[in-house]
Amino acid sequence: MSEGAQGSVQAPVILHDDDAGARRYAGWLAEDFSTRATRYDEADPGEMVVAGTVVLFTGMRPEGGLGGSAFITENWEALVEAGRRVAVVMVGPTPVTDDARIDLMSSEFSGDQLAQLKLFQLRGVVTPDLLGFRQRLGLKTAMAALRRKPDRTPEEEAMLEVGGLDLTDRVSLGPLLRWIRREA
Repeated sequence: MSEGAQGSVQAPVILHDDDAGARRYAGWLAEDFSTRATRYDEADPGEMVVAGTVVLFTGMRPEGGLGGSAFITENWEALVEAGRRVAVVMVGPTPVTDDARIDLMSSEFSGDQLAQLKLFQLRGVVTPDLLGFRQRLGLKTAMAALRRKPDRTPEEEAMLEVGGLDLTDRVSLGPLLRWIRREA
């Protein structure tokens, strides 16, 4: 995907929170635009001033809410009102239904903000802390068996690296890339 992904489009400022899936997607997008991804609270304000587009990858928290969404709301004036295009990419273990997504987004952003944000949703990483007892036990058992496996695939290595089931898919960045390039 990296060839032609950047074209004549200015590279976006790519931010993420601590969610494993959000970090992975942010890294892939950064590769596509030959730039870097930064944790949202370490963002360079100078980059925000000149950015045309800001993309925040944020995990959906098990207790509700989005990590990093406060960055957007706290910097709303500097971002959107100054002409920046802002996308919030929700990364979670499973797709959120329309009603649940509306409730989640309404609790995080005002109506005016929602009207100006571009929202995306991608599948992320399922880690034990997101699961009930039985599922957590099953995942831990599967991970232990995987650690003992001598010839692991790259996907299996990624699972061990993140400590859970990795449902990320680089191809799913396609709609976001088209939006950044103003093709959609």
